[in-house]
Amino acid sequence: MARILFISTSTTLGGAEKTLYALATLLKPERFSVAGVVSLKPLGAYGEKLLAQSIPTFTLDMDGTPGPRHIGMLKHIIAGLRPDLVHAFMYQAIQLARVSKIMTRGRFRLVSSPRVTYRTRSPGSLLIDRMLKRADDLLIAESESSRGYLIYSQGYDAEKITTIHNGIAPPETIDPGLRERKRAELGVGEEDILVGALGRLDRQKDQRTLVQAMAAVSNQRVSCVLIGDGPEQTRLTSKINALQLQRRVRLLGEQKDAAAWLCALDIFALPSLWEGLPNALLEAMAAGLPVIASAVDGACEVLKNGVNGLLAAPGQAQELAAKIDELSADPAKRRNLGQAARATIAERFTLDRMLSA
Repeated sequence: MARILFISTSTTLGGAEKTLYALATLLKPERFSVAGVVSLKPLGAYGEKLLAQSIPTFTLDMDGTPGPRHIGMLKHIIAGLRPDLVHAFMYQAIQLARVSKIMTRGRFRLVSSPRVTYRTRSPGSLLIDRMLKRADDLLIAESESSRGYLIYSQGYDAEKITTIHNGIAPPETIDPGLRERKRAELGVGEEDILVGALGRLDRQKDQRTLVQAMAAVSNQRVSCVLIGDGPEQTRLTSKINALQLQRRVRLLGEQKDAAAWLCALDIFALPSLWEGLPNALLEAMAAGLPVIASAVDGACEVLKNGVNGLLAAPGQAQELAAKIDELSADPAKRRNLGQAARATIAERFTLDRMLSA
């Protein structure tokens, strides 16, 4: 039985963090023993949940860029836990894990899951990555598009990279009255159409295009909620005010009960400029929601336009608005796309399938 240590840049409510949590809590005990989880940054929601399940969870309390002190702390934790395998998530955690492996002369095997964050790294960061990547024994890409990016844009060895699609657990049973209560909180009636986007408010997720699209949506019974927080919040608020959309577009901030808000929606939107394979998209599809997603990367590996969702060109507000109008006017199409979306997840993107890969 292999002892495995997970290292992540953070344990907040994010897609990579959710995958880490699933692995740390659900890996088959006859194959793996979880030695612990290390978060570079202060513990977030998933870190607290790991502690509640008695999984040894540590933080380096990093605030900013990792330095020699953090390398020393991580090296000390690894020496104490003596893992056979280290699985690192996201750029900063991966680099610290690589340095630790090099300093300990390869006393553990290293699996890295870089995710799509590499696309926003500076040239200096990518240079560091190229210098240290020899320490990896295996890389896991969450989509074929991410695998291709690592090989053809970053020069990774194709033999070292495998694709394991993200998987999600079946949706929890929802209180039948929850949809009505959530919509009532927003003043949204059952005859209204509620569009929602779930994710960090940043440039990659491009919620600004969704806000711009809402200004062009002709059906005045359509409103929109953005669930999440992040560096784009101030700009989004300014854009909503400038377009006089305060009554139609609302920022709800980070919500721990994201599944509860999904049940309140009629349409799910993913306006991202690039993606690996977003858990938010998979969760919306599993909930039976019709989705409109940007035709980028991993989204195109999940969705077939007009079959189990709609695809739109990234950054094109008018096209996105037209597709929102199309679905808002056609309840049967919303229902059919939602049913097909749920079937896609059940067939190809389950948590069991990911864990057994």
